[in-house]
Order: sequence, then structure tokens, then C-alpha cells
Amino acid sequence: MLRFVIGAGALAAVSAAATMAFAQDAAPRPIYDPAAPPPTTNFAPLVVRQVKPGLFMLIGNTANSVLRVADDGLILVDTKLTGDNYYQELLRAIHSVSPKPIRYVFVTHVHNDHSGNTPQFEAAGIPVIASDDYKALVATYTVRPGQLRSPAPTISFAKTYTVKLKGATATAYALHPAHTASDSIVYFPDEKVVAMGDNMFSGAPTVDWPNGGRLLGLQQNWAEVEKLDFDTLIPGHGDAPISRAEFEADRKKLDLLIERLRAAIKAGVPKSELLAAVKVDDLGPGWNIKGQHTEWTRPARLDGLYDELSK
Repeated sequence: MLRFVIGAGALAAVSAAATMAFAQDAAPRPIYDPAAPPPTTNFAPLVVRQVKPGLFMLIGNTANSVLRVADDGLILVDTKLTGDNYYQELLRAIHSVSPKPIRYVFVTHVHNDHSGNTPQFEAAGIPVIASDDYKALVATYTVRPGQLRSPAPTISFAKTYTVKLKGATATAYALHPAHTASDSIVYFPDEKVVAMGDNMFSGAPTVDWPNGGRLLGLQQNWAEVEKLDFDTLIPGHGDAPISRAEFEADRKKLDLLIERLRAAIKAGVPKSELLAAVKVDDLGPGWNIKGQHTEWTRPARLDGLYDELSK
């Protein structure tokens, strides 16, 4: 089932219907203490990279976040890895860009490196927005030892959801199950930028089949994203934005990779030999799914890949 369809008329109609304007006379309470000492984390310090006027990548602590600065506040996409130290470093990075209050937080999927600090934002009175599928999966998703389960979002949506601040609009789209069963993206039409979450990496994407992901869903999602009016994508991982031309080249690589995987399975290549049998050295850096991307070689994920493409 097609989860979203992009067209000039349809986009305007759907977005208008889904727009919710929160009263701005009750800003969330402050959550950043400039007097607090710099937090200590297990990763290199966050890097703030300006992508467009008023739009920034917050790179590091395992996953990217995106910050949109409007006249009357901020929109944040993804909350980084669970932990107060990571949360405080995220706040410091945000505050280094703007002291304005955070008005909305979008979360693109349940993995803790993207959703980990949503409890703190919700406790601060900031609406956390994610898809209905996220709301369902976050109740059963298995977190790693020492990590807290993220709560249900403040607001969930079936297909699309738009928020507007002065000078900034953000529209989230629920997707086909792809990286997980809970995926969404966030589109900033005024900047022509799409925050892709883990529907895009700087290289071959990965799929979490045990949590409902589907490689063919990813292929469908990329085909739909291409219909948006954008010139820049922000990947869930990687230290640089991705241009439309780079995206279109990666889409061809993904199509070719799926074609080769299916052909190998049809030819009778056993599951244990599938990744080794598929040619990837002509796809370029970052597409070595049998070496560089160990996420593809996990037994549960390899089982899911083989089962999905065998059908």
C-alpha cells in the first residue's frame, strides 16, 4: 500500500489538512543550562554543520540530527543516543546555533541512536511527533542493555503531519517499512531539504528485518522521495549532506544491488554464500555489504534479507 503520494496539488491539500498550530504563548520551559560543565561522551564532540540558511546538521554520537531555525523557535529532527550526557551535548550544540526555544521534535524511527532522548524533551513540554507505526513499534522494540525504552510520541500520525513556525514549515511523511517498520522522513519545503533518518546512509543503506524493515520498502520509499521538490538530503549517518544528483546515483545502485541479490537467490545461491556471491565492487565506496557494512551480515538480518527476496 502506498503510504504517501507526492504531487503539487496533493501535497498542498494533505499538508493543509494535517497542519496543527500550537499556541506560541506557552513556550516549553528552558531545558539548557549554560552554566553546566561540558558533558563527557564516548564519542567525538558533536559537529554543527550549516546546510542551508537556518538549517543545520548536528553530526555525531552515532547518528545525525537536523535543526531548523525559525523566527519564533526551533524544530529538531531526532534526539540522538540515550543518556543524559548525550542529551546535554545535543542541547549545547543546539544552543550554539540559537538560544530560541525548541517548539517541536520529530523522530524518524525507534532505534535508540535516533529516539533515545525523547523522554527528556517530552518532560520539558515539547511535542514529540512520530508515525503511528513508530507508536506501535516503540512499545515492543528491544533496547540494548543499559538503555531506556523511548515513550510513545506526544503526537502520532498515519500518513503526513505538518507544523509551521514563522518562516519555517516541516512536513513528516510515514513511509513503507524500510529501515524499520516505524520509518518517517521530514521535509522542509522552504529549504528544499529532506531529513531522511536511516532511510539513507552515506553509502549502502541497512535494513533491520527483525524490527519490520524491508529492502523493497526502501526501494519504494526512494522512488517516492524523488517526487519531492528537493535539492539536498540529510542522511541518518554520515558527515555530509547528499545532493539530488548523488541521491539519483545511489538509487540506481540500490536498484542494481536488489536485482543482483534476487538473481543470485533465483540461481540457487545458499543464504550463507549470498553476500559473497553478489558483485558490489563496481558500486563505489560504502556499498561493500559483505565487508564494510556488518549490519548486513548479522544472522537475523541475513535471514530477513533472504526470506524477503526469495518471495
